[in-house]
Amino acid sequence: MRRPGLTYPRLLRLVAGSAEPPFQALLGAFFILERWGRGPELQAALEQALARALQQRLREEAAELSEALGRLHYQRGDYVQACNAWSEALELTDDQTRWACLARIGLAQLCFALGDWARGGRMLDQAERHYPRLIDDAYLRAKIGLNRAVSLRATQGPQAAMARLEKARAAAREVGHRDYEAEAMWHYARCARDSAAAEEALSLATQAEDLARRSHYPWLLAQVLLLLSELRAGAEAVPPAQEALALGEALQSRSVQALAHGRLGQLMAEQGQLGPSWHHQQQRQRLEAALALLGQTELPARLEQLARFDVEPPPEVSPGSRAEAAQEARALLAVLERMGERPEGTDQKAALGEAITRARQLVDRLG
Repeated sequence: MRRPGLTYPRLLRLVAGSAEPPFQALLGAFFILERWGRGPELQAALEQALARALQQRLREEAAELSEALGRLHYQRGDYVQACNAWSEALELTDDQTRWACLARIGLAQLCFALGDWARGGRMLDQAERHYPRLIDDAYLRAKIGLNRAVSLRATQGPQAAMARLEKARAAAREVGHRDYEAEAMWHYARCARDSAAAEEALSLATQAEDLARRSHYPWLLAQVLLLLSELRAGAEAVPPAQEALALGEALQSRSVQALAHGRLGQLMAEQGQLGPSWHHQQQRQRLEAALALLGQTELPARLEQLARFDVEPPPEVSPGSRAEAAQEARALLAVLERMGERPEGTDQKAALGEAITRARQLVDRLG
């Protein structure tokens, strides 16, 4: 994360020098290329590695590869494929693993894309709740914090998002992930815009642009350029939107392209250039129609199938219930101790069955 430019050539030597490259070397190379907007270069290699991991019944490696493929599909706007990849990752691994945490974050992003903020928030809750090493994983804390801020800004307003953004930026600094520092700055700029602080928003967006360029983070740079185009007027607003469109095409991102075409269509109309404006608006409508088709048909149904991963937290147990449960546990322990004191050969089947039944009831009560 701190020195991707130095790390990538070493990983590439491991990947390129083997017909079956080490899984971790391939995933590390993808992590870096994904940030640089070049993730599709390794799609075929990731798919081959996933097939190999599944054939060898390496479930954890397969889960990690599926999660990575989900990110690749999501960035391009292939939401159904992203949903399938992330759900496969959850099916392959335990809830407590890092890959399950990442997959749930991805599914939360899909829910946000559909406007299902409640379910997306619960997915983030599950990601935080199940991953026991989150306190030591600053990268994932930053990732969750940024997504939480997006949800809060949309549902509760810009002020509600600010505290989350500060925590996310602190975690990004801790792990040395400059990309997420830059992304936090972009979110700060959007919060300022939503608060009608136009000058502050422009200043923050300019800082975010500088950070995104220095981090070689093209997806974020495209988003920041679109914001800068929105905050500027007249001829100054056109170049950022044009650059954002070029980046969206290079990234194969339908959503970025649609936003850029929409902005350019608006700007061309304001300048009286009706032909170019019509062209951009047609392109925007075509891209939005493709995204809407996914959002209205397959994807919602697929997310409904994932309800088993969207589990509400167990109800809080009252102090009175805890005392009763403790009393039952002591009685159950006494039964088991008596069974252990009986001489060998004594028929314990009935007593054991009773103890098992009581234990199950106790577990159900405690959630």
